Amino acid sequence: MKLPTIAIGSHRVSRLIIGGNPYSGISHHSLAKSKEMEDYYTADQIMADLREAERCGINTVLARADRHIMRILNEYRNAGGKIQWIAQTAKGNEYTDLAAHIRLIARYQPIAIYHHGGTTDRLYDEGKLGSLHDALKLIRDLGFSPGIGTHEPHIMKQCYHDEYDVDFYVCALYNHTRHREMYLDADREAAIAAIQAVHLPVISIKVLAAGRSKPLPAFQFALERIKPIDAMAVGMYTKDHPNQI
Repeated sequence: MKLPTIAIGSHRVSRLIIGGNPYSGISHHSLAKSKEMEDYYTADQIMADLREAERCGINTVLARADRHIMRILNEYRNAGGKIQWIAQTAKGNEYTDLAAHIRLIARYQPIAIYHHGGTTDRLYDEGKLGSLHDALKLIRDLGFSPGIGTHEPHIMKQCYHDEYDVDFYVCALYNHTRHREMYLDADREAAIAAIQAVHLPVISIKVLAAGRSKPLPAFQFALERIKPIDAMAVGMYTKDHPNQI
């Protein structure tokens, strides 16, 4: 099966990307649900989901660059898996040197590396957003497509206006407050307006409001409004929904 694709740098990426939050036990629901995800997603289960994604035409996974995920992706590829990886840098409190962290990610051959959205938002709040320039240059110099993630549409618009050297953005459709699990229609409208104003590929996340929205109307809403050059990354929890992929 083949799905429509977009360009991220020189790579073709399916417009539907499988999201890696469930693999890392990030549910955006409760501590109990997150622990349930950690228990369910053994290395074998993650690789089974990636194989099913490839079978269904999804050619890319978007997942955080921690040791757990990188080791599993390495094992998956050694077993013949072909899925492409868009790497999200870990949270800023998980490394002491961003450049060294990026160089470590590069060893596992992603097609793109983007800066963690929550850390981007914190840098903006601290007036340090400009510190990203060196990291983005390093990513490009290493031969990968650089990107910036954010939960705040206005931060994406500012980076675009200021011509940060990126090939793509990752932007949340919901929960722009970042402090609580709030999923407001007004947030989604603001995100869509920003996505339409940015003339680069944008990967939308939280399309299903972290599993709170019904897939069909949520996908329809997004696909009718994002640009043809944009994509969506969606976490798929096969314990609750075995046929979700």
